[in-house]
Amino acid sequence: MTTHVRVDTSTPGSPVLHFTRRYPHPRSAVWAALTTGEALSRWFPCRVEIDAREGGALTLTFPGEEPETAPVTEFDPPRTLAFHWAGEDLRWTLEEDGDGCVLRLSNTVVDPEWTANTAAGWDTCLEGLAAALGGRPAPQGTGPDEELVAHYRQLFAAG
Repeated sequence: MTTHVRVDTSTPGSPVLHFTRRYPHPRSAVWAALTTGEALSRWFPCRVEIDAREGGALTLTFPGEEPETAPVTEFDPPRTLAFHWAGEDLRWTLEEDGDGCVLRLSNTVVDPEWTANTAAGWDTCLEGLAAALGGRPAPQGTGPDEELVAHYRQLFAAG
């Protein structure tokens, strides 16, 4: 599976990362992996609880840190989940594609200097989602993959 990533810098100071990835799993399975705490916690880099409804919230608990709250800003099952986390807006959409589905993620980035790091983090998460959907354990890591961060810095510098 390949993740396609592009960065939109048309809004000054607020780059938006756009990810597109096809999963060979039904939309219902991918939707469940995005909207249930137990499933999210399998591939997201922290423990997640979710009140899956517009006006609800995700509670994200990273090891050794205080929980963070991310309000759900859009919820349209089984198509769209959006939330606001740490000053950034994230929007996940799913569309059926034959026997699988296409996931699209957009993420505004508060700090433009952090764009490559954010891209590398989501790339890793989307790989983890693929593993979880396939019944495999998600890769475990203790921090950003510096090689992947360097890849995205080079990719975004090239335009």
